[in-house]
Amino acid sequence: MSETKKKFTVPNAFIIVFGIMILAAILTYIIPAGTYDKIADTSTIDPNSFHYIDQSPTTLWQFVNSISTGMANGSSIIILIFLLGGYFNILIDSKAIDCFVNFLIKKYGNKSIIILPVICILMSVLGAVGVMANPVVAFIPVGLILAKKLKMDQMVAVAMMLVAAYCGFGMSPMCAATVQMAQKIAEIPVLSGFGFRTVAWLVGLAITLMYIMHYANQVSKDPSKSIMGDEFVIEQNEDDLNDEFTIRHAICLITLVVAMGIYIYGSLKYGWGIAYLETIFFCIAVIVAAASGMGADGFVKSFIAGTKQMCFSAMLVGCATAVSVILTNGNIIHTIIYGMAQILLVLPRWLVGPVMYYINVIFNFFVSSGSGQAAIVMPIMAPLSDVIGVSRQMAVCAYQYGDGLSNLIFPTNGTMMASIAIAGVKYEKWLKWMLPLYGMWLVLTSIVMAAGVLMGVA
Repeated sequence: MSETKKKFTVPNAFIIVFGIMILAAILTYIIPAGTYDKIADTSTIDPNSFHYIDQSPTTLWQFVNSISTGMANGSSIIILIFLLGGYFNILIDSKAIDCFVNFLIKKYGNKSIIILPVICILMSVLGAVGVMANPVVAFIPVGLILAKKLKMDQMVAVAMMLVAAYCGFGMSPMCAATVQMAQKIAEIPVLSGFGFRTVAWLVGLAITLMYIMHYANQVSKDPSKSIMGDEFVIEQNEDDLNDEFTIRHAICLITLVVAMGIYIYGSLKYGWGIAYLETIFFCIAVIVAAASGMGADGFVKSFIAGTKQMCFSAMLVGCATAVSVILTNGNIIHTIIYGMAQILLVLPRWLVGPVMYYINVIFNFFVSSGSGQAAIVMPIMAPLSDVIGVSRQMAVCAYQYGDGLSNLIFPTNGTMMASIAIAGVKYEKWLKWMLPLYGMWLVLTSIVMAAGVLMGVA
């Protein structure tokens, strides 16, 4: 009898986070307890005030109770995740984005020099706004149809949708689920550093566009240069392009653009926070539902369906926040910060930012959820930046770049794996295509981090 070997599967993110909770609790028995004093009337710690205190290891009751405490501590972020999930789903159900993409394909479908950059820029902007992260999976079939029209392979289809969207998401100057959430935890103004991030994103988008266009042109001229090899086959039902782009859809998209412009202006001019974002997205959702003819009943059903999709992320944030609760109550979080600071302080100043960034890249392999990762790492990264003399803004950048961009190479990211599966692209071929581009992103973001630290971006 032959033995059947079980294929290794990556544990669910909840299992990984629960394992980190257990590890954190064990460390409260091993790592000496210590603390920094805070500067009067601020949340900033005095970098010269670290001292050891009596050990206070986590008890079994404290461990179990940390989950509910984490839920309570992260309640404002959890509420934001639920609300945005509902509002974004209404926008997606309006089919405004789908029909606009269809319109572009029908109008410019045989002109790759026009359609590819337009689609990539559109997806990157939607990713930067926060609309197009997980939902990008639904757009892969549309990308396959376009790739077929242009006589290109499946890799181009995934690139123009998934890669462009995650370029915007990973380097976003404003995404609520990552940038604004991390800034809230770090206790710095929402959308601060907007200009700095925008420049980095635009450079990253330019690099991404050139890489995709170079490969697309190669395949278009000579199919033998396709990484897909014998698997260069695209068979898709073009009935997906039948939906027409109407004035209703135009109103939906114009509403999104205008409303986000108002929010960005208000945030930069008047310091609007996340509460304003929630209100503005509620207004967007109401106008979109009315313009698309969704009706009150359709509005509620779509909103609830959207919140259901966010349950995983919202609950993960609560559990991830529990890690910070355990480390804080065990009085070892400052000891960990002190130990990391001793390492970073001996590095050349220009290297501090990139190393903080690389730490987050490694961590993202285990916790690929952007909101879940923020809840775990930002309570450590924010005060660490105080100790080593780096702005908290750069700590947010280290988390953001470490989370978003590496999602396209790690198999622990479900969205990426689902997207390439739909397109029929094997993971090893995906890595062969994606790693050079990720290497360019890594170099760019390392330079951005080093420059940000040297410039004192706050």
